Amino acid sequence: MRRYLLLLFLLHVLISLSHLVFAQDSEKPIPRTSPSAKAFGHPKWSTAEIGGVQWLIDPEGKPFYSKGINFVSPGLDSEKSRAGKAYCWLNFCSGIGEWRKQITDRLRDWGFNTLGGWSDCSPNLGLPLMVDLELGRNSHFHWFDPFDPQMEQKTLEKAVELTAAYRDKPQLIGYFSDNEVGWWNSSLFIWFLKAPWENCTKRFLWKMIYDNYEGSWEALLADWSPPVGAGNFDDLKKAGASLKLRPGGNGIRLVDKFMNACAKRYYELMYKAIHAAHPGALVLGDRLPLYYHQDAILAMGDNVDVISTNYNVDIADGWVAPYYFDGLRKLSHKPVLITEFFFAAAENRSGNLNETARNIHSKPGHLMTVATQAERAWGAGNALISFARFPNVAGAHWFQYCDEPCGGREDGEDYNMGLVDTSNRPYETLTGDFKKLNPELESVHAMSAAREKAAGAAQGENSSGAGPVKIPGADYRIDLSDQTLIGWEKEKTLLSGFRAPAPYVPFGEVHLTWKPEGFYLFSLSNTYVDPNFLDYRNKFPKSDSFQLHFTIEAEGKQNHLAVYLIPQNNPSYPDGFEIKTELFRIEKGLPEQKLPSQGHVLRIEKSLPHMVVEAFFPAKWFGVDELKPGMRLRANIALVSYFREFEMTWAGNPQIKEISDPRDFREIELE
Repeated sequence: MRRYLLLLFLLHVLISLSHLVFAQDSEKPIPRTSPSAKAFGHPKWSTAEIGGVQWLIDPEGKPFYSKGINFVSPGLDSEKSRAGKAYCWLNFCSGIGEWRKQITDRLRDWGFNTLGGWSDCSPNLGLPLMVDLELGRNSHFHWFDPFDPQMEQKTLEKAVELTAAYRDKPQLIGYFSDNEVGWWNSSLFIWFLKAPWENCTKRFLWKMIYDNYEGSWEALLADWSPPVGAGNFDDLKKAGASLKLRPGGNGIRLVDKFMNACAKRYYELMYKAIHAAHPGALVLGDRLPLYYHQDAILAMGDNVDVISTNYNVDIADGWVAPYYFDGLRKLSHKPVLITEFFFAAAENRSGNLNETARNIHSKPGHLMTVATQAERAWGAGNALISFARFPNVAGAHWFQYCDEPCGGREDGEDYNMGLVDTSNRPYETLTGDFKKLNPELESVHAMSAAREKAAGAAQGENSSGAGPVKIPGADYRIDLSDQTLIGWEKEKTLLSGFRAPAPYVPFGEVHLTWKPEGFYLFSLSNTYVDPNFLDYRNKFPKSDSFQLHFTIEAEGKQNHLAVYLIPQNNPSYPDGFEIKTELFRIEKGLPEQKLPSQGHVLRIEKSLPHMVVEAFFPAKWFGVDELKPGMRLRANIALVSYFREFEMTWAGNPQIKEISDPRDFREIELE
């Protein structure tokens, strides 16, 4: 809580410096990104970058930072609502007009300015509106036949139908094409390869495979393991055809190429259809599902006006990992809208269990969950400020207005995510923090580029190669058994300067600190794996596992440690597998030496695609009795995702050969 109070103090100092600048700039009309000034007779919204900061631009030409709420909805009369277990306006208002007035008064009092997805579209609420069309799903784009020549016409017809209810709404900002499409690369590849030959997308994929290997089945076998009985490309034309990745091969590149083509087709058709159906409305993307695949972002091009992403906050104190939004900015020049973020608490009045229980294995707490309402407000407030400090983030939407039904929605999701409980009573600690912080976010955001530039200059001095990178010491307790990173001083320990092979960007971040007894490290990253997509026997191979490499050169000797995160089949887990950590010492010319993981490496339990690893490496493992202030060493750190799909390194060439045998290092100095 002390950290939160300090953050509030620093926030008000920042605001005192930025209010005047923002007030002056916000009065100036901004040049529009499109020559069309109106949409169906209504002034249109647009986007703009001002001084390195991305904004939505309202119909009057003023910068707009979207502070939204999802599911501002009156609810449905149901057996659950009549029992007080689900939110419904009939339980506490005499008429829908009374409910709408209450909503308007509350949201304005709490500082919100946008109705997010699945909200009441009545103009009486008096707030700008964003609408999810589910256009791809409703036009049967996904999992049907994306490359069907008729798909463009089907999408256009469905867009005309779905936008009809909103085209006369003057408060409309724009449309989300879908929610949480995902772009799960291996699933797409498997699904369409087994499709019948009449499927146009199957034919597209078959030709891509054939062309990739120039018609050579032998070349294909270097990357793939076909099933028994498949011996040529014609066998891949059959319904039910399949391939599995060969360990050590490069088949994942082809999988990503196919996924990129599907995503490009999707974004092109959605953008074209929405603009044809409702000219001037913004196309707000497809609300990425707490994760993004870099090839999907690259596929967007100019076929979205905004990149939208849902976000599961990384740490309970509200830490938002910078790599996620820095990566989006490097992959695309588009503004980013956070379309869902949330905190739930075990202490709640609606009886939510904070789990998703839609099958035999529930997923308890896989969405950000804390113990108390005070912790919930603390984390949400910190995250809210953090989002506004990213120059490319043009808004953040809370999920959602009311708690989910006690016992879960139709899909089993049962979380205390509301600003109000199912009986319409506000969670006053949480809403009080929104009321304090929401009015300040425009000023925080207006200063984000300047703040980042100053921070970048400081980091540049620390990582440009002109001098050693300073590694701060830790005077606080770090416990590898507590399954939390709250105690870490995350901003101080964050390392900058990681690189990835073009056109990709780092897919995670690394934090490093030290104590006399050794180095402490944690990494946050995005990754995805289907272990059954790899052809292996018995144990998943280390070569295709997620890897973290940490190398220290001390007194002329390289000490290379490698952490492998290995999927292991376990039907008691919701995904059908668990992830085990293994730790090895690597010395050139010698077999890998297995080291004890207990007390040295911990995977923090958070569902994939989140990969969170915390580690302690004793000083003696690097040939020194203890670490001391002023000590200078040379270091390199690298991450490799499953199937060697993505790589990133702190020094040198980010290629797997050099990661496994590092030649380049950065000089570090212990503070």
